[in-house]
Amino acid sequence: MNELKVSVAGMKGDDCIQEIEQALLSLNGVERALADLKEEMVSIEYDEHAIDVSVIINTIEQIGFEPA
Repeated sequence: MNELKVSVAGMKGDDCIQEIEQALLSLNGVERALADLKEEMVSIEYDEHAIDVSVIINTIEQIGFEPA
């Protein structure tokens, strides 16, 4: 398992956190996703053999947030 930390702009509250976490956890290969509103950061644990980082980043963008 690899861990990825992504800075995500635009998170405003618990609804945003849930939306990001649910979207990421629905991806095959993502084992854990934990969004931190205060830090504007998402920590993701994923299987590098099952999913590419670009898919994770694109998923965050597709639901309307700005990963950095």
